[in-house]
Parts: sequence; C-alpha cells; structure tokens
Amino acid sequence: MNLYQRLGTVIILSTALLASCAPASQKGTLQLYANGEERLQTGWTTKDGWQLQFDHVYLTLGRVTAYQTNPPFDPEGGDRPKSEVTVVFSDPVTVDLVGDERPLGGSAVAAVGHFNALQWQTVPPSLQLLGTAQRGGVRVPFNIRLDQPLAFVCGDYIGDQRQGIVAANSAADVEITLHFDHLFGDRAEPPSTEINRDAVGFDPFAAIATPEGVRVDWAGLQQRLSPQEVETLRKALGSLGHVGEGHCREVSL
Repeated sequence: MNLYQRLGTVIILSTALLASCAPASQKGTLQLYANGEERLQTGWTTKDGWQLQFDHVYLTLGRVTAYQTNPPFDPEGGDRPKSEVTVVFSDPVTVDLVGDERPLGGSAVAAVGHFNALQWQTVPPSLQLLGTAQRGGVRVPFNIRLDQPLAFVCGDYIGDQRQGIVAANSAADVEITLHFDHLFGDRAEPPSTEINRDAVGFDPFAAIATPEGVRVDWAGLQQRLSPQEVETLRKALGSLGHVGEGHCREVSL
C-alpha cells in the first residue's frame, strides 16, 4: 500500500485550538471536507479539445485553520483572517478527490458560531493528477505531480446551502473547493471567457508526452515547458482555491 492509499484511507482527527473556554453545552463539531466538483468524477473537454478522464486526483493538505470573523472576512482585502475563535486541523492528510465525491479531511470539537473564513495550505506532494486525455485517435495517459506548496485565504462559503454554522451538540461543514477547469479550461465555454484565456489547457502536456504518456513533476515541467507556459500554469494554480463558488486569494507561506 503506497503513501497515498495509506493516508487517503485514514481520517485524521486534529486538535481544535479554541481561544474561548465555552462549556461543553456550547460546543459542537466542525468537519473539514475537500471537493474537486463533479467534473473530476465525470470528466470534461479542455479548452483545446482534449477529453479528460481522471482515475485519481490526490490532494495533500497541511495546516488548515477555520475562523469565526466579525465582520465577515474579505479575501480580496489583502490581509489574513483574525479571530479569537478558531479551529486548527494541523495534521497533514492526503485525500482522493476522485475516489470520493467529497472526502472528509478532518473533524474537531468547535465552539458554537459561524466559521466563515478559512486559511489553508498544501504540503508536498500537494497535487497529483492521474488519468487519460484523448483527442481524436490520440490517447495520452498522464501522471502529473504538481508538488510545489500552495496556500490560500478564503471567506465564507458560497453555494446552495450555508456552511460552517456550528450549533450545540451538532456537526457543521467547512469545505475546500478546487476548480480544475482553471487549469485546463472548458470547451463548453467561449474561448474569450476568463476561464479559457487564463487556463494552460492540455496541449503543453501532450507536447512533452513519450509513447508511454506524460509522467512529470513540477521540476520537470519547469525544464520542459516554455517559460510562458510555466507562468500560465503557475498563475492557474494560484486560482484553484475556492469555497464553493466563493473565491480565495493565494498567499505566501
């Protein structure tokens, strides 16, 4: 059993670091989920016409902190979340975003209230994408390891239902959402849309494929892609992080 399988099957229960001393009757549980969205389960067509199918997408999370902020945190404001009420998931955990639609990354005791901001980071191997790309009669297996650390700050979750509201003796969710169409684009959208203008697509990966496919890490991509392609990919990775449809801001570690 390899590292990813071992870590991906274990739910790590991290210690909650709470500044308040609320009694047990004023506590609940906060659960941390990761979500690669439906497109990772079903596949989709990139902006340059490659049909992607994923076998596994491994995400390795490092420290994740959930905050209760008042007023609500604005990730575009240029600062970091601040709060006296936090929950910290400190143990690294690897989850498979394809193997489970929304894998659980941790669970911790939490004070009652609304956790409406997140700060999170990855640790190597960060992201590993395994699958197949096909265009016409060309089929390219890929194993792409994007192992440089990423870090984001995020505001409140935006979606059909509100998240992060902990009530006494009950559980609430917070979610890290990754939008992989920011990397590859989406053929269903017009070429002029931001999602396609800023995405790297799959052509640069196909161009470095061997007869066995693409097997490469970040160092290899820096050597084998053009400087412009590397910069486009780096910026696209910086836009992966979301909370539902809410945006996150990339920050330095």
